[in-house]
Amino acid sequence: MEKIFWKDSFLALGQAIQRLHEVIERSKVDKNDYVLDASVKRFEFVIELFWKTLKKILKHEKIESNTPKDVLSKAFQFSLIDDEKMWLGMLDDRNNTSHVYKYEDAKQVFENIKLYLPILEKTYNKLEKKYFG
Repeated sequence: MEKIFWKDSFLALGQAIQRLHEVIERSKVDKNDYVLDASVKRFEFVIELFWKTLKKILKHEKIESNTPKDVLSKAFQFSLIDDEKMWLGMLDDRNNTSHVYKYEDAKQVFENIKLYLPILEKTYNKLEKKYFG
């Protein structure tokens, strides 16, 4: 069987999604700001890992892509992700929180993360089934 060169990235992505899931669950009982901050930071990690892993998958499929937006566009074209607009929104939220931190923006992103998490998990599971059976 061919060794899939992006398997380690994919597994790291799965762990990052699980850690994001855990902190979102914790936020249901712990309302401290550090939980919000941890959620936003873990979301940043997940989005960064996700687009880079998608880029590797596209390369595996012999599809060249460059920027994060280009990767998401091509991933959508080739049915690796659903709802390109939602994914671009995730990328925008990640960019907004990683470059300038404003508490009000972080609170809005935190609420968005709750909507994004099921999509992230569903997409990860879809890719896992497709490539690792």
